[in-house]
Amino acid sequence: MDYSKLVNGGLAQLKPYQAGKPIEEVQRELGLSEVIKLASNENPFGMSPKAIAAAQAAIVNCHYYPDANGYYLKQALHERFGYDPASLTLGDGSNELINLIFQCFANPQVNVVMPELSFIVYPMEATVAAATLRTVPLKDYCVDTDALLQAIDENTRLVVLANPSNPAGTAIDYATLKAFVKQVPEQTLVVIDEAYNEYQESAFVDTAKWIAECPNLLVCRTFSKAYGLAGLRIGYMVSNLQIAALVNTLRAPFNVNAAAQAAAIAALQDTEHLAHVVKVNNAERKRYAEFCKAHQLFMIPSAANFVAVDFKRDSLPIYQYLLERGVIVRPVKGYGLDTILRISIGTPEQNDKLFALLGQYLQENPR
Repeated sequence: MDYSKLVNGGLAQLKPYQAGKPIEEVQRELGLSEVIKLASNENPFGMSPKAIAAAQAAIVNCHYYPDANGYYLKQALHERFGYDPASLTLGDGSNELINLIFQCFANPQVNVVMPELSFIVYPMEATVAAATLRTVPLKDYCVDTDALLQAIDENTRLVVLANPSNPAGTAIDYATLKAFVKQVPEQTLVVIDEAYNEYQESAFVDTAKWIAECPNLLVCRTFSKAYGLAGLRIGYMVSNLQIAALVNTLRAPFNVNAAAQAAAIAALQDTEHLAHVVKVNNAERKRYAEFCKAHQLFMIPSAANFVAVDFKRDSLPIYQYLLERGVIVRPVKGYGLDTILRISIGTPEQNDKLFALLGQYLQENPR
């Protein structure tokens, strides 16, 4: 019996998502005592000490189910950003929120528009829903909003994009992004994934406030990146009240655990820790740009906590060289980028080690 014939939509066409290698696996495989992971765009400084304390305190009562509605976290988001709690949907990271959006709105009768080189989960969700997928070429690794608009028709149900993008790391300026959102027809939902939004150097603009004039806009955010809660898995979506009610109807009960909710509240309140993380990350991002310039490497301009570096040669030997010396980075061959490695920005000390190893490799293996 071929059970792949029984699955829904286009699931049988997919291959499992390949996460970055964990530190423990590399230590086991290569017998290394020290490994630096710069592969999954995690926060190398960790979560706020206040968030750690809040999560630890919450563990004591984890024999009870968590607050299914996330009342206190929604209140904290209201206090920080002014959002109506009824406009919020909590998720097991922003990834679950993307999944819920596709479950609610994508089907075989509609099409979904997204840029090329989008986060791999978006096309996976469209395929499972058996929706028609329309990918729009980038312009110098940046999202081309004019081309996205041209790809929309009366059957377009969703437009999904990340800002900053992944795996390229580029960002759309806010004026261009708002002009784009305002031009999308009201029957087409615009989903903006802002997983890396805190790392942008431009002054913060709260895109979720545009929902008042653009009710077809959905904004997804996560605590996994700048806030450092990746292992706890928590994110939130802001939308109009009707969409929030629809998505929350589908959301599984107790989908966000109690420790994650407590840590997220504390992380939101510890603005000093967040500012420190972003400041150091952005300073180190400049060091990556300087390293690449000095070694005649092309680095895609990044507004995130990672960089994509084009070595103009097969990147796998470089990846393997670094791996064997205890530094995990991310090949992006799955996106068709055979010459590029995506490298998460680490601490200054971690980046020093990476620069030394890359410099050594390039010296030993000149083009």
